[in-house]
Amino acid sequence: MEQATYVIVGGGLAAVAAADAIRRRDKTGRIVMLSAESHAPYDRVPLSKDYLLGTIERDDVFLRRPRFYERGNIEMIPNQPVSALDPQAHHVTLADGSQMAYDKLLLATGGRPRRLPIPGDDLDGIFYLRNLEDTEAIRQALAGAHRAVVVGGGFIGCELATAFTKLGLRTTVVELTPAVLSLVLDAETSRFIESYLQQQGVTVLTNTAAARFEGSGGRVQAVLTAAGERLEADIIAVGVGIIPNTELAAAAGLTVDNGVVVNEYLEAVEDVYAAGDIARYYSPTLDRQLRVEHYDVALQHGRTAGANMTGAHQAYTELPYFFSTMGEINLNVIGDMGRREHSVRRGDLSLDPGFLQFYFAGGFLEAMLSVNRNGAILQAARERIQQRQPVGDPAAVVDEIIASATD
Repeated sequence: MEQATYVIVGGGLAAVAAADAIRRRDKTGRIVMLSAESHAPYDRVPLSKDYLLGTIERDDVFLRRPRFYERGNIEMIPNQPVSALDPQAHHVTLADGSQMAYDKLLLATGGRPRRLPIPGDDLDGIFYLRNLEDTEAIRQALAGAHRAVVVGGGFIGCELATAFTKLGLRTTVVELTPAVLSLVLDAETSRFIESYLQQQGVTVLTNTAAARFEGSGGRVQAVLTAAGERLEADIIAVGVGIIPNTELAAAAGLTVDNGVVVNEYLEAVEDVYAAGDIARYYSPTLDRQLRVEHYDVALQHGRTAGANMTGAHQAYTELPYFFSTMGEINLNVIGDMGRREHSVRRGDLSLDPGFLQFYFAGGFLEAMLSVNRNGAILQAARERIQQRQPVGDPAAVVDEIIASATD
């Protein structure tokens, strides 16, 4: 049985960040990265934007150049999923039946798209955007396409709708809830983004469910809604969330509850860590468990877990941070909006100069959303959230944060 000091299961952002953090602290320990994908780790952020639009080249999506792995002596093994984990024996079983022992192991297995279980879901021309191949398949399907339907009005759905419209496709968004992004944003900001999409030429259908996909010759031609409306389409993209890949952890006996449950050091059980989309971690600042499917959290998780695998014993205390770009909208969120009770807005609902939404719950500032505003305000809001001081007058606190960022 082969032996590695550090085994990383997964080939995404958290995995790369962990490998980098390990090598910075341990120059000689053997690092093996086992990835189910056929590529070196890449950035998923451009897949629904720049890479889909063709404004960046394929090489630009990869997180690191080959020399990073070569110089760091990081063994990256693609097309090698892990089929079993034995935390007691400290080894993993690979899909080819071989086994590898480890001293420390990181689970960074990410997630997979949630499928829409309706008739016709096996037709060609229906895409779930999660990996590099998905974007490339969509790009190939664009030739001769004129109409697109996006099922799901979340962040991926809104980003795709913006891109499709920019590419000249007549685009319709089908969203089950009363507004796009209504599950994550306040009503004002949701309406603002929906209005922006409509101004770009996107048709937005809310309170609408996709009931079936229809096609001919094995290829999709339309979406039929629950109300009986037929939406013709050459391309259909579905973005209705992801399912965390926690099966390996669950089969190994790790605690899984909406993610792999980890302690403040991102450790699930002794010598086994979890990071990124699959990790359900405790936030000491917000005093609750979180599982966050965002770029920055995966990056920071990877760095902390990697350091801790070398013996650093660092508690993870970062606030969640998220960003999204939809055409002219640059959106940033610091904190967690999951428990928002009310909000205070500063600025008119406009692209220029943009606006801010501050979210409060239980007498505390929980999060801030920025649309087209500067980074100094984000940092000021981060510091105020971290202070966890009770808020008597939310409007006064908002003005104080803005003033501190513009001093």
